[in-house]
Amino acid sequence: MIINRIEIRNIKGIDNKIFNLNLVANKPNILVAPNGFGKSSFAIAFDSLKSNKIELDEKNLHKNNPDNKPYLSLTLSTGQTLIADEDHNSITDIFDVFVINNQIEPKSKVQSFGGKPFAKTSLDIHPTVLVSTIPPKTGFNYVPAVIKTEFGANGNKLLNNISALFKCGTLFHRIENEIDFSRFDLKKYRDAINDSIKQINQQDGSADSLKSWIEVNILPIIQELEEYQKLLEIIDSFKFKEITNNVDLFLSAWQILTTKYLLGVNFKKACKYLYYLEEKEDYTQTISSFNPVKDRFDIKPVEDKKKNSLIVNWPKAHEISNGQRDILTFIALLIRARRNFKKKDCILIIDEIFDYMDDANLITFQYYISTFIDDMKRNKRKIFPILLTHLDPLFFNHFCFNDSKIKVNYIKDINIKSNLQILNLIYKRTEESIQTEVDAYYFHFHPDISHIDLTVKFNALNLNVAWAKPEIFLKKVFREVRRYLFEDSIFDPLSICFGVRIQIEKLVYDNIPDVENKRVFIEKIHGTKNKLHFAQSIGIHIPETYFLLGIIYNTSLHLSEGHDISKPLGLKLENSTIKQMIRNIF
Repeated sequence: MIINRIEIRNIKGIDNKIFNLNLVANKPNILVAPNGFGKSSFAIAFDSLKSNKIELDEKNLHKNNPDNKPYLSLTLSTGQTLIADEDHNSITDIFDVFVINNQIEPKSKVQSFGGKPFAKTSLDIHPTVLVSTIPPKTGFNYVPAVIKTEFGANGNKLLNNISALFKCGTLFHRIENEIDFSRFDLKKYRDAINDSIKQINQQDGSADSLKSWIEVNILPIIQELEEYQKLLEIIDSFKFKEITNNVDLFLSAWQILTTKYLLGVNFKKACKYLYYLEEKEDYTQTISSFNPVKDRFDIKPVEDKKKNSLIVNWPKAHEISNGQRDILTFIALLIRARRNFKKKDCILIIDEIFDYMDDANLITFQYYISTFIDDMKRNKRKIFPILLTHLDPLFFNHFCFNDSKIKVNYIKDINIKSNLQILNLIYKRTEESIQTEVDAYYFHFHPDISHIDLTVKFNALNLNVAWAKPEIFLKKVFREVRRYLFEDSIFDPLSICFGVRIQIEKLVYDNIPDVENKRVFIEKIHGTKNKLHFAQSIGIHIPETYFLLGIIYNTSLHLSEGHDISKPLGLKLENSTIKQMIRNIF
């Protein structure tokens, strides 16, 4: 299943937008757009979903007008269109949805000074609720002596003390969720189990001889009971040291079933409470391991008695760095998301929470997302992780998701069109027959291009023969630059990249006073940035703009066949400041 399209209406900064995204399950789907585009509005749309409708907080009304009715729809590759509005919600029929976003909220407290009131403001990190309702404290009351008595004459010989099993929350979480206990009430199950225990108690001998007899005479009968066999497989997967053979496994399962019937309705409560205790310990250890300020703040889950909830209270926002805050709140919220996801298909929205993280924390962030995806896949479930950011992951070395495992969407429509002939030249720039010449005369500034004619070589490589003379190619490039700077029409971003690097190199070259250094600049120094540093080293003043425009001219023009970086480059070129800087150099 693919999410082909998302439509949002009347939510915060979005009036009516259709996003054609083709989001893929179990892959990070990264949506890139500049600040101010509406990424947070996108996240708010999903965060406002209730079980039966979409309900906006008053501050998220589009244009603060309650008559602007919110609307969110998903179009799936299955042909379904799921819709949420003020009256109904079919999205949550299919998907569990969770949004991780910035947890900072401004707080204002009125104080009095000299008899005059004034407001003291602060930035607080919203407490993270990990468990909304703590289950009632209920134990299993497992007493080995009582269970052995329930078993019968051979209970003392055969039954191991399995108290350790009753301390494993994950085991009982699986048992509670995966075992259909109603099957054990069927006559077939009751008769088989009761008859088996009766026969076992009629036997004499040592524990070892009894176990050998059970393996031959009883286990084949039990293995015919599908639900009992499923219970055995769940218990066996944990490899408890108290269980060393198949007979121990069968008898341990019987002890659990007997404990369940002795507890009655409290068995389910005991399962939930034990799992809660295990989760609480796991949450505590996980958050602690990512807390870089343990000596200052004891950040851990605590039970709020009034609300009967497990929450994390955070320090004031100014007391902890942005990166530390982001990774800690991300981990806490991801824990909550994993707990909340019950359905087979889930959507996880992450709104720009990783923009302040350092390299190590960014890797941690990616590790947890990747692990979450792997867990979902292992359980034959689907998750759509949707990461909203203004940072282009393709331009950051520390964004480490495997390129084959991510899907990047640039969700802002931009007025660009790739020039396929320029792309073809980039793809073939390393061909031995042309590499030296195209690097010197096409990809960088050269003062003498009038004698260059690569017609034969371009023809052999199926390149645009009209550009076999670099002066013709550069006329095309600078035509595109003029279109970009002065016309409201479609432009080719790659041409602008060529134009900027060549123009900057020309401006610097023209300022070099002596012939020898001009020669070194052209023939010996490779790369625009290196050329700028060389010019500085010989006393040429280089405007800061020339370095800042490295965001454009340093864009890699070494591309493999089929790779096109026009869209991320175009997003940068649409920035008004970048555009003015380029206008200045021309």
